[in-house]
Amino acid sequence: MTTVKDADSRTFEAVILLYLACSKLPDGDLDEAEAHRILELTRRHTRELAPSYGERVVAQVSAELAQPHDAESRLAKVVEAAELLGRTLSERAKHELVDELTSIVAADGTLSSRERHFVRAVAKTFGLEQA
Repeated sequence: MTTVKDADSRTFEAVILLYLACSKLPDGDLDEAEAHRILELTRRHTRELAPSYGERVVAQVSAELAQPHDAESRLAKVVEAAELLGRTLSERAKHELVDELTSIVAADGTLSSRERHFVRAVAKTFGLEQA
């Protein structure tokens, strides 16, 4: 598992951006179960750091994702994050991240076609085959 200790903060922020975007962009809502899953994953990746670090990054990235007023600007931020991670993560870490994104969108007990499409688009950006 990749932790913040192993990666720089820009990479970690890109991961958090994808976590939030996969939950929020497909249906416009951050479900409570999905938010809980995001915090759970964030804590797991930051377990060797101050407990508040992960929550602070989630809040910061969430605010940044909300700033652009048009959908195109939001999507550009997400694509930029996915491309950065596609260049910097190992194959194993890419697969793990796709699995984590799937676990986030499925946390509320439903997996919409838009959520599936988002995860597949990230996998494709990573150069991974996704069923």
